[in-house]
Amino acid sequence: MTEPVGARMVHEHFDDYTTDYSTRAASGRGPLPRAQPRARSYDVAWLNRPGCPAWDTVVAPGSTLLENACSSLVRGALINTYDGPVAIEDIVPGTLVDTSDHGLLPVQWIGSYTIDPNDVEDSDPLIRVMTDAFGLAKPSQDLMVTGRAHMRLRHAACTTLFGLRHAFAPVRCFEDGLGVIAIKPVARVTVFNIAFERQATYLANGMELESYHPGTHSEALRDDELRHMLLRLFPNVRGTGDFGQRTIERLTAQEVLRLRSGG
Repeated sequence: MTEPVGARMVHEHFDDYTTDYSTRAASGRGPLPRAQPRARSYDVAWLNRPGCPAWDTVVAPGSTLLENACSSLVRGALINTYDGPVAIEDIVPGTLVDTSDHGLLPVQWIGSYTIDPNDVEDSDPLIRVMTDAFGLAKPSQDLMVTGRAHMRLRHAACTTLFGLRHAFAPVRCFEDGLGVIAIKPVARVTVFNIAFERQATYLANGMELESYHPGTHSEALRDDELRHMLLRLFPNVRGTGDFGQRTIERLTAQEVLRLRSGG
C-alpha cells in the first residue's frame, strides 16, 4: 500500500511490546508478564467518518490474530471492481468491488504487511493456485495467496455433511503439488487483506475469496487484550460488532478433509 504525502504515521504504544522486564524479575516485584512476539509494522487504510480515505502505520505484535487480519492475497492479485480488474496494491478505501453476494460494495478497510523470508517467524509458505485449478477460469490466471486465504466452496457434500449450501474453506487445504502448490518466498513480499461493511465474497483472478471478518465466536471477541490489539488496526470501527453481519460459515481443515474424502 503506497503511503500518500502527508499521511499520518503513528507508532502508538510501541513501548508496550518492547519493554525490558529483566530488571523487574531480578527485583522480585512480581512474575514476568506473558511473552510478547516481536513487533511488526502493519499498513492500514480505511474510510473515515466523513467517507474520506485515511492511512496509518501501526506497530504491534506479530501475532497470528493480527497477521490473519492483514493477509490473504499477495501483491499482484487482480480484484474485480466497478472499473474492471484492479491490482490489490492499487485498491484504496472507497473502491467499489464486485461481490458475489451483495453486488458492488465500497472497500472499508485495507491491511497489509511485508513478509521477510529470512525471518524464522515468517516461515509459513505462500500458496500458488494454478490457472483452472478449481474449474474453468477459477482462477483465470495463476493466483498467489497466503495460507490464511479462504475460498468459497460450493459443494453438494457441504449440505450432506454440514447442512450448508456453501462455506468458506482454507485454500491451503487443497494443496496437491499440481494445481495448488505451497511456495517458500525467496524475497520480501507484501500481503494484503480487505474488509467491507460486512462479510462478503469478492473475486481475485476469478476465484471467490472471503473478505476479512473476525467471526462471531473468535478468540479476539472473548479476550480483552486480543480485542484491543485487533481494534488498533481498524480505526474505522469502535467494537467488534461494527464488522457487520457474517452469513457464511468457515470450515476447519478437518472438515475440509472429511468433505474431500466423502465423509
